[in-house]
Amino acid sequence: MSSIILRLGWSDYWFLERMVNVNMHQDKNNKFDLSKEASLIAFLDLTNMFHWQDTLKWNFSIYYVIKQLLSIKPVKEVRVYYGLNRREMQKSENFHQRLRKTGAIVISKPVKWIRKNITKSLFVRPSTLDLFDNNAHSKLDELIEYLQKQDIVIEEPKCNFDVEMALDMLDNIDKVSGVLLFSGDSDFKEPLERFKLKGKNNYVFGVRGQVGAELWKVLSRYIDFGCWYEGPRKRKTRS
Repeated sequence: MSSIILRLGWSDYWFLERMVNVNMHQDKNNKFDLSKEASLIAFLDLTNMFHWQDTLKWNFSIYYVIKQLLSIKPVKEVRVYYGLNRREMQKSENFHQRLRKTGAIVISKPVKWIRKNITKSLFVRPSTLDLFDNNAHSKLDELIEYLQKQDIVIEEPKCNFDVEMALDMLDNIDKVSGVLLFSGDSDFKEPLERFKLKGKNNYVFGVRGQVGAELWKVLSRYIDFGCWYEGPRKRKTRS
């Protein structure tokens, strides 16, 4: 049985996830009343949220997300976590300034750029490489050798806020009746577990296939972001 589960794709996992948890944590139309909460703080992992757009197949307006949150009376703060790109400093600072003008609290730090080695694992997962025959490996080796000779530099931006968000959540644990978490990262299991033990409510916003299995055990309610969001939607175009 375990070997079958490990081979499930994201869509299959999401289906099982929903079948087990949807009745427990979410009503049919995502219509729920947060006005009964005494005080709430929203924590938005913006980089994580932007990845949701690939699943949704449309782009949302972060400005409208913040506006929608601040229209909920018990929401006292909307905290947005997003990196500052020094390579495009003016553009990045302008974006942060626009976020602050909405009334959100913006927590930031510089984006780090990590240089990646051009190897097979950069393009193909190790588990997938094991499935390749000798001919496929040979072709991939030729591509790697060609790219290495071109002196191509591949860098990956890194700016995780898991630690900052978790600490901020715990710092506010006695000031709120619940939290609104816009992230499906399983690293938030521990702080959410602390909230649950304190009798607080954990509302986790996400999209299909991007909510860690660990979070289902500690959340009070899962909220499908695509159903909740009421702002403008711009269909994504293929690049």
